Amino acid sequence: MLPYKKMMGHREKIKRYLRELPPTLLGVPNIDSIKILGITPGSYNLNFHVKVNQKEFNFRINIDQQSGLDNQIEYEYRTLKFLEGHRIAPRVFFFDDSCRHFDFGIMVQEYFKGPHLSLSFEDISMAAELLARLHSLKPFGMQFVTWKNPLEDTYSFVQNDIIYYEEKKSHDKKTLSLAEKTLEKIEPMIPAYRHLFLSDSLNHTDVGLDNFIKSPHGLRLIDWEKPHVDDCTYDICCFLSEPVVLWCTQKILNQRERMNFIEAYARLSGKDANQLKIKVKIREPLVSLHWILWGAAKLCDLKDRITSPQLLEAHKKKKVRYKRIANPENIEKILDSLGQSDNV
Repeated sequence: MLPYKKMMGHREKIKRYLRELPPTLLGVPNIDSIKILGITPGSYNLNFHVKVNQKEFNFRINIDQQSGLDNQIEYEYRTLKFLEGHRIAPRVFFFDDSCRHFDFGIMVQEYFKGPHLSLSFEDISMAAELLARLHSLKPFGMQFVTWKNPLEDTYSFVQNDIIYYEEKKSHDKKTLSLAEKTLEKIEPMIPAYRHLFLSDSLNHTDVGLDNFIKSPHGLRLIDWEKPHVDDCTYDICCFLSEPVVLWCTQKILNQRERMNFIEAYARLSGKDANQLKIKVKIREPLVSLHWILWGAAKLCDLKDRITSPQLLEAHKKKKVRYKRIANPENIEKILDSLGQSDNV
């Protein structure tokens, strides 16, 4: 958690800020009471559970950004506005990127009560249904980041991950060497299979179990910091990726569970299950490698003492999870799987 004085400072700042707002921005006739019920630090933001009168909100302070955009908080706001009414994401009320009241951009959105997703058959089926609905939306005309050549762009994305990781003072040489070897193994597949992937769906891009909330109104996805238009397989690969699953639990999906998810998604989306399986087999190694390098870079930041001070304690608590996904054995598993992928 934040140091006590800083946490209390944020609480009082939030209360003052909300009292100065027109009540209609929050969908209430007037502001009689404000309570800060809790705080959940994310990897890039601070989320305050706020109660205004009898209505609950998530007051989000964006400390770091991972989208590469200068207008990070506005981008997330516009995404949530696009998704409004589709029973997929939180309702958003407003954002403020002026940094006049806080040193960072802020956003106020709907607060969801409920547990995260598990790996039960029922939960996996619900996730398939939600993603099929998300990917059915037509993002055309919206100013979303777009990966026009999904497979090539994923490869380039991971190339940049490797460069970024190599620049870390405390990078692990074994991790770096294995990552480079994996990318070298994947490279010939890019021109051979690029034609299979179409940039036609809005993807969340971070569909770990802890970004799904089983709310009283149904399953919802949170943390829309870096969605982009892509082939639907980005989210599918992310959901199935072993490192992504390991972020939340030490249990992983077995082959039957993986196939059940793809087949459920195919049935709900009207897509060809066999084609999806082929595309996932091609693309998942890249998506998994990205998340391994992400975790490895976070460990370097902690070791090199360059983690944002506002998020330091939260990252320290996640160190075990970073180690779990950044384990070089996870890259060795990818290499082993690529040895079996010559006849995709």
